[in-house]
Order: sequence, then structure tokens, then C-alpha cells
Amino acid sequence: MSWFNKKNIRKWLRILHRDIGYFVVGITLVYAVSGIILNHKKTNIDPAYRSIVVEKYIEKGLTVSEFQNIFQIQFENNELKNVIPNNEVYQVFVKGGVGEYEPFTGRVFIEIYQKKPIVHFINKLHYNQKNFWTAPADIFAGVLIFLALSGIFMVRGKKGLSGSGKWYLMAGVALVLIYIWL
Repeated sequence: MSWFNKKNIRKWLRILHRDIGYFVVGITLVYAVSGIILNHKKTNIDPAYRSIVVEKYIEKGLTVSEFQNIFQIQFENNELKNVIPNNEVYQVFVKGGVGEYEPFTGRVFIEIYQKKPIVHFINKLHYNQKNFWTAPADIFAGVLIFLALSGIFMVRGKKGLSGSGKWYLMAGVALVLIYIWL
């Protein structure tokens, strides 16, 4: 009996599929979670950041330099970067955020953005922003291709590719094509 027969191939496909599948579970979970998070980025709210809103009322009618002096006292935890007068409001730029000062009301509104460390990290992996993840991501993609293809040929009979499996396979391909065409 030769090594290259259907029984041995199926046996090795099962072994490799199982062992490689266990190995990539962690990476798969990170990609799945970051994929879900990134799917919701379309709402103009970046899930990798949290927004902190600060609102206070200070003296009305301040000049830019007076505002800068009072800001440093009233908002000591926020580093002021720049103030630009713009019509009836001053645009306020702070480290990690933006805001405005309304001279007629004395209202100061600042929105500061802080990274959510874990979400920010896994999103950077998913986007491959630093390009250090290209080779591992390509290997992972190849492993997923192997797992998909080996999974197709592991099951025999009426539940396998020659039976009901072909219909599930075609339905999965059809679903992707429908979303491409919409």
C-alpha cells in the first residue's frame, strides 16, 4: 500500500487541519474581534479611541491672550497648543483634542481623544500600519487558505463535497458575490 492514497491523504489532512487550526486560534480571534470593531468605524467614531468631553463656563469677552492665561489655570490638565479666533468663537487646540471658546457666553467646550490601548494595538495589526506584520499576516492568510481547502476534502459521503457540502460551498460563494454586486 502506497503512502499516496486517499485514506492516507485524508488522515494527514485531518491531523494537519486539527493541529494548525489550534495553532492559529489566537490570531483568528484577534483578527475577528478587530474586524468587528473596524466594521463599526463607519459611524465616524473611531473605536480605538475614547472621547472625553470637558465643558466649563469662564469669564465672557476675553481676548486671545486673556483666554490663554485663564485656560492654563482653569484647565491645568489640558495642554493648550493654539487658539484661533474665528467669527464669534475661538477655535481651541489642546494636546490630543479640539474645542472652542464662545466669548459671548463664556462657554469652553473641549473634546479630548485617548487611545484604548488594546483596541488600538489590534487595529494596528489588522491595518498593518507599521508594515512589520506583513509576513506574519501573509503566512496566516496562507494557513487560512489551507484550512479552508483541507476542510473541504476531509469529510466524505453525503455530508462531504460530493453531497450537501457542495451546496453550502456554493451558498458561501454566492453570499460574497451578492455583497460585491450590491
